[in-house]
Amino acid sequence: MADQKATNERAAEEHVTFGQLLRRPYEALLARIHAEGDAKGYTDTRVAWGTNVFEHVREGGLRLTELAERSHTSKQAMRYTISRLTAAGYVEHVPDPTDGRAKIIRFTERGWQLRRDADEVLASIEYECVRVLGGGKMRQFEALMKEVSSVLEENRARG
Repeated sequence: MADQKATNERAAEEHVTFGQLLRRPYEALLARIHAEGDAKGYTDTRVAWGTNVFEHVREGGLRLTELAERSHTSKQAMRYTISRLTAAGYVEHVPDPTDGRAKIIRFTERGWQLRRDADEVLASIEYECVRVLGGGKMRQFEALMKEVSSVLEENRARG
């Protein structure tokens, strides 16, 4: 009986769910970006800032409501994150040229430098994967991930 229980526990530990297959490499990627950022002196950052802010802000900046919507978070949570990023010198608030009452959130030079440094880490990770797996497998992986994303996004849109 004890042997069967141990076998079942090992099988459960070895089983990787679909969600884990998607999440594990992404978490490893974020951890590496964050660790290399720490090594470059960005010790005042948080992993969540990358997924909530840094991957969404572009050259012209965004309003807080747009940023919250794109990162699938509440305006209150985004306001808190932006206040921390502002205090750390990564973003600034500037008047929205189309609406004098609104503010645009955009990167400071320090924010852009962090973004460039993170992009370099991403490029090195991709290069490493191509080197180990080969270009064909990477193209196949990218195509499959795009298809999976399409299926998941279509299902989300349907509710």
